Amino acid sequence: MTNRTINFTPSAIKALPIPPSTNKANDIEWSDEQIIGLKVLVGRTGNKRYLLRYVSPVTRKKTSIALGRWPDLDVNDARTKARKLKVQIADGIDPKLERDSRSAIVMPDVYTFFHETYLPWAKNRKRSWRDDETRFLRCKPIYKIPMDRLSAHAIMKLQSHLATETYNGKPYSVATNNRVIALVKGFCSLSSKVFDLPNHATKVSLLPENGARERFLNVEETALLIKVARTYYCKVKGNLIALLWLTGCRISELMERQWSDVDFDNRTLFIKTTKNKKPHLVYLSPLMLELLSELQDIKKPGNPHVFPGSRDGTHISPPRKALRLILDRAGIDPEGVVFHTARHSVASNLLNSGMDVTSVQRVLNHAAMSSTLLYRHFDKTALERGANALSDMVERASDNIALPEPKSSEN
Repeated sequence: MTNRTINFTPSAIKALPIPPSTNKANDIEWSDEQIIGLKVLVGRTGNKRYLLRYVSPVTRKKTSIALGRWPDLDVNDARTKARKLKVQIADGIDPKLERDSRSAIVMPDVYTFFHETYLPWAKNRKRSWRDDETRFLRCKPIYKIPMDRLSAHAIMKLQSHLATETYNGKPYSVATNNRVIALVKGFCSLSSKVFDLPNHATKVSLLPENGARERFLNVEETALLIKVARTYYCKVKGNLIALLWLTGCRISELMERQWSDVDFDNRTLFIKTTKNKKPHLVYLSPLMLELLSELQDIKKPGNPHVFPGSRDGTHISPPRKALRLILDRAGIDPEGVVFHTARHSVASNLLNSGMDVTSVQRVLNHAAMSSTLLYRHFDKTALERGANALSDMVERASDNIALPEPKSSEN
């Protein structure tokens, strides 16, 4: 009889042959050297699946339980799963009967789990839960998959599908698509804890991306944008956009500010909680104070927000149309310019002016200096200044250095 006991490794399992046509059984069974009872069954189509064979401590009969398919479940995870089940068996629990008793619980699909479990959880823990809600709209290909059947292969297919989608005729950036996959990984992590399921999303990697945006407005463009923004017919939207390019604040953090956060006497704007969960104190320049004073003059009674919305007690939404119109009137190329460009512009212009990176880090309230450096862009003037400075230093030094006498060649 052929010995079908091998040491399970990815390469060994991949090389397992399919059953020959003369084989009576539809599957060939292979045993693992390390875990007694752990099997890999190879079907006629080449599919491979893990199985644990054991004697039920309840019925005292031989039985088996499916563990998952290869390669969705890798060798290490299969062994870990088998060891956990063997511990249950040693404790007198039949894992198959236990699983069947739990199957009476209706497993929600991805759409239901997101809205009934993940979203309520995120609302209490994440400031960006609305972004999750928007990103989930692009997860339609996996909406109807039960959470216990959401495989790494299905998530990778979604990742490939995202790369084909476009918005206004342009493909989404890799970074934007990665945020969707990061969301999937997030609610898969939660479901693995809620239902004690394997988290297949850990096997899916985010695609490489360039962390820094290439687009930023230099000092002249920033000055022009602010000048035009101050003439915009809606003072609330125009001044918000101007303050974005002056403070470097995130759009959501600035929109949500209330008048109680503004201290005109001490010239500060207080943000209680930022993206990195730390408070941020913005020091207000005379121009920033002037913009805020203009908004105070048109303050809506009963609305505490600095940038009031059309409904009572609300703040405005991101004024994207206003930004496009202001850029158009200023003659600034809108390609790649979004609200977050303001943070890149502030960082780049301050660094180009000679401000040290630690001070810029504090202005932007970054938790790590590496985040600030991602925002760094050098304009032509700054590059020329650096090149000329080194050349000038070399030329000044060379004036005081005599050329050494040439050495005579040896015969």
